[in-house]
Amino acid sequence: MYYAITEKITVLGKVIQKPNLSFSFLSYLLQGEKNVLIDTVPEKAGEMFLTELKELISISQLDAIILNHSEEDHSGALGLLLAEKEDIPIYCTAACKQRLISRYPNGNFVEVANLSRLEIGSFQFQFTHTPGLHWDDNMVTYFENEKILFSNDLFGQYLGCQPSLDKDYSVEEVLQGAKSYFDKVFAPASAEEKQVVLALKDLDFKYIAPGHGVVLKDKLGDVLALYEKECAGSPEV
Repeated sequence: MYYAITEKITVLGKVIQKPNLSFSFLSYLLQGEKNVLIDTVPEKAGEMFLTELKELISISQLDAIILNHSEEDHSGALGLLLAEKEDIPIYCTAACKQRLISRYPNGNFVEVANLSRLEIGSFQFQFTHTPGLHWDDNMVTYFENEKILFSNDLFGQYLGCQPSLDKDYSVEEVLQGAKSYFDKVFAPASAEEKQVVLALKDLDFKYIAPGHGVVLKDKLGDVLALYEKECAGSPEV
């Protein structure tokens, strides 16, 4: 599964449809002067992912990977990519590097600091660490050029369709998918950890592109309001 969401951004991934649950695993390819991959997919979907990625670009032309989180459902296909381009830089948090370095000892992991900025060709990124949402190594990536937040687990939903866009769901369906995902993944976080979510509101973004669910555009404001309510109202832990 892959399709363009903007002129320069293509979403890739896998959608799982079950009688009582829809879910997706999403990765994003940015193409331009340089070519950047945001996250990967589970190892079980890795061969399909690599085949589809190669229909869009040669792995030799891939300039960087941004890995927002080390969990297998986002990093599982990393080994297949490194087998073809071992020295590609992988931008991630220090905690993410620590979790993955033993599996990929020759990986070119580049640690990024909280609120740091990075230029790759004409692309401009800003990283916000979100420890505790839901592991200690999570971060989100703001793509300044097109005002898109690549949020990984954050703002994800128990939804999945092809193409993975929120326009195919009602507001109620998106909020139900987002709320059930929030309750399972983020509700245990402390009030302090959840404050990072409120600070993200200061970023000027038009889309949220999560690692699970659907890309948020039409229902973006509704999901942001849900998160503001859930995070602002959290009791101290």
